Amino acid sequence: MHRAVAAALVLSASAPAVAQSPLSPEQASNWNLTIGAGVRYQPDYQGSDNYMFRPRPIIRLGRGLGSKWHSTEDDAISIGLTQGENWRAGVSGALLFERRESTNPALRGLGKVGYGAELGGFGEYYIAPWLRARADLRRGFGAHQAFMTDLKLDVFGKLSPAWSFSVGPRVALAGRDYVQTYYGIDAVQSARSGLAVQRMQGGLQSAGALGQVSFQWSPRVQSTAYVEYKRLLGDTAKSPIVKRFGSANAITLGFSTTWAIDLGR
Repeated sequence: MHRAVAAALVLSASAPAVAQSPLSPEQASNWNLTIGAGVRYQPDYQGSDNYMFRPRPIIRLGRGLGSKWHSTEDDAISIGLTQGENWRAGVSGALLFERRESTNPALRGLGKVGYGAELGGFGEYYIAPWLRARADLRRGFGAHQAFMTDLKLDVFGKLSPAWSFSVGPRVALAGRDYVQTYYGIDAVQSARSGLAVQRMQGGLQSAGALGQVSFQWSPRVQSTAYVEYKRLLGDTAKSPIVKRFGSANAITLGFSTTWAIDLGR
């Protein structure tokens, strides 16, 4: 992880100053809806060492053509509501898949965690035309009721007229109810699984980095491939389903295609 963060900082110091401004004035007044779909190859639960393919919907809404505001493959579903010359903010959300104990032997006796969602807001600030800082704060509904925070820093730029890249570090924080729901062991689960009772606390959940490359088929159609490294930290990494049966280190590979639709003013 330390090498990935260091690489991102070196790139940020050496990135070309000629990178395109995040906001294009001639398109700033138009609303654009970006929709798409992708697939990820990732652990069957965070902390598992078994991998599976999982679909991913992509929805973004905001002023200015989507490619002018930088986005990455791990960005939450986003609706930009307000913006300035080098910043924007809005609503963000995430869908949570259910987790069934039949998915993995490590979860046997822990029961099912149902479907859920997270809803909140995001803010982005462009420190330079090639350097984006983003923060998301969301609250869980359904599966858990905790607050979740994602912090990101991305260096991005053009490799050619059609090819672009992005790389940067990530840090995630999770509230107590999230960590207890997905990684804790209560008395009933302990009796069914044979694992010791685990009472979890919230805090720093993970750190890592994401890198991606994109190909622009047209001004509104784009395909992206990416790789993400994540290391679980804090109480999450101490859970027996991670420490004993899984791994705190995870690699996610993904691919997606998006289409930006001009909705007018």
